[in-house]
Amino acid sequence: MKIQLILVPFLFLFCFNPFLKAQKAVSDTLVYVKKFETNKEKYIGKPFSLLLKDMTQLQPKNAKSDINEDPSKPLESTMFTFSNKDISSGHEVTLIIKWKPDTIPNTPIEFFEQEHNYRFTVSERNFFEKKVVKDIVVYK
Repeated sequence: MKIQLILVPFLFLFCFNPFLKAQKAVSDTLVYVKKFETNKEKYIGKPFSLLLKDMTQLQPKNAKSDINEDPSKPLESTMFTFSNKDISSGHEVTLIIKWKPDTIPNTPIEFFEQEHNYRFTVSERNFFEKKVVKDIVVYK
């Protein structure tokens, strides 16, 4: 009984607190993603994790990298889409990140893309977070 008396006010405050806001839905994906391209100077030369952290209202759903057949060449770019449609379906808002050359091997991302069918999972996120952004391009 004592626990209920403590829990009821806590739950009431938690559930009805006007300051608690759920993540706002994005009504226009293109406008939302374009703002990152417009402000790309904030992200160029920085780890991709900063851009992902700032994408509070919408995160990528799919990722497909431009993997060179020569394993000694660095990853040049990756395209990210924001819907659950197939990544090659076209007419999707697409964020292209061009990467600063580094020595990180491409083998893990090749495996992840095949294993996860280009879904942007935790594995892909962990791989890309450390990569440094060279440029950002958005199109539909």
